Amino acid sequence: MPAEFATWSDQTPVAAGTEAGGGATIRPGLAVRVALHPAQHLKLDPAPKHTGPHGGTLTLVIAQAGTYRLALGGPVWIDMIRNNKALASTAHAHGPKCSGIRKTVTFDLSPGNYVVQLSGSDADSVSLLAAKVA
Repeated sequence: MPAEFATWSDQTPVAAGTEAGGGATIRPGLAVRVALHPAQHLKLDPAPKHTGPHGGTLTLVIAQAGTYRLALGGPVWIDMIRNNKALASTAHAHGPKCSGIRKTVTFDLSPGNYVVQLSGSDADSVSLLAAKVA
């Protein structure tokens, strides 16, 4: 397991919100197991490209500018939102074999609060970890 994902197996249960500003507040280095909501209860803005049975929102607090990698434990779409605009990711990859990490998505982030918008999940929960990698 890469060092930036060392806390992956120690996941804290949290609840997603149904719209921006709702749901748990998370920080880099904290692995969470996110309880998602049925899609019909979501008010996601901007609208995600992919919808599905479950989704939700979290607030990610970034203290230091840098490159951050979000690890996801299941098939779910992720958008990073700031000022009501989706940010472009800089990379996507599969997770390390046998780690429980399905995929990673990388973003360049400056200090501030971001909405992590999750959508299109068949499952009603998903594991997530944000890690500073550069």
